[in-house]
Amino acid sequence: MLLFIDDSRTIKIARQADNGPREVLGKVKKHDLTLPEDVLEQLKPDEIEEVENVFDLITEGESQRIKAQVAAFPTTVREVLAFYKDTATPVEQRWILGALLEGLRVVRRHDRQAVA
Repeated sequence: MLLFIDDSRTIKIARQADNGPREVLGKVKKHDLTLPEDVLEQLKPDEIEEVENVFDLITEGESQRIKAQVAAFPTTVREVLAFYKDTATPVEQRWILGALLEGLRVVRRHDRQAVA
């Protein structure tokens, strides 16, 4: 049985034998989800399929997570702005202002490029 251990930047792949020791096969970088050759050589064909299914799950999960954040974004902005004007410290206000200005800069740049 394969195990997939999630780290901040990698997915560690290990094989767990029944009542036996765990054998770490290697790590896969999350940013590209490509099996390194040395890990690929250690896998059986059905395990390769299992790894690909896990990669699909990770990719789909990330997409859904971002979509959920987008759906909640207007509410988040309202709540953050209420916090900004009602209770934020000067440091928190500068932090929020910096994030808003950077966000607007990115949106404006994208819109200018889309029109051009």
